[in-house]
Amino acid sequence: MWAKMRFGINKNVPWLKIGLPIVVGAFLILGVRGTFRKNTGEQEMLTPEAPMRVQVKVPEKVFRGSLVGKKLVALTFDDGPGEGTTTRLLDILKEKGAVATFFQLGMRMRVMPEVSQRAKEEGHEVESHTMYHQNLVMLSKSEAEADIREAQGVYREVLGEENRLTRMPYGNSSEFTEGVVGTPLLYWSVDSRDWESKDAEKVREAVVGTTRDGSVVLMHDIYDSTIEAIPGVIDGLRAEGFEFVTVLELAEERGVKLERGETYFSFYP
Repeated sequence: MWAKMRFGINKNVPWLKIGLPIVVGAFLILGVRGTFRKNTGEQEMLTPEAPMRVQVKVPEKVFRGSLVGKKLVALTFDDGPGEGTTTRLLDILKEKGAVATFFQLGMRMRVMPEVSQRAKEEGHEVESHTMYHQNLVMLSKSEAEADIREAQGVYREVLGEENRLTRMPYGNSSEFTEGVVGTPLLYWSVDSRDWESKDAEKVREAVVGTTRDGSVVLMHDIYDSTIEAIPGVIDGLRAEGFEFVTVLELAEERGVKLERGETYFSFYP
């Protein structure tokens, strides 16, 4: 009976003989194609024509956008890492979204390597301030060389690389020390004199009131008063349109190629 009924339908509706198989076939093809694309979509993304997107860690500098035409300033901190103070400073810099350059003593880096490592990991620049903060020009050549070399060894041990800049204690250097450090020397153009005043408001006024485009600011991250001044320093300079960069970034943006043994104070446009 079922065979007879099927025959009767085909007989009474002749177009189904050809049309129905075509329609069914088309749906089958589309279904297979859709299943193929669904199942192999991941494979298609791996082809050269459509590479799979991956997350890449982009340097912080990119997120700050172009620095061309901006007012730039490099905040630098000497004599650290300080016990407690440098960690607080890093917290503030992170909260404010600002970067800085640290000239650290080898003897302190050796005791608090994790602070130096954190500074580097968070996008700051960490450089050498020699080993023991001695006035190297008052030492014999062998003693001065020994201090510098020991500091460089600690730097490699803690951060796994060579330091790229050196700041001499007290800003004193000689022809010998300039030759033996093996890096450019970096000093400053704005002196906060925080070691003298130890007053947060005076430090803020000294920095905000005298900083210009391309300045290198000297502070010390071993004084509580300096750490207290930093939020006001950052806010005050930002209000005047400044962008914060590391020393190496500042030199690069101003097209200055830093030379070994040469001394730099600022990077004015």
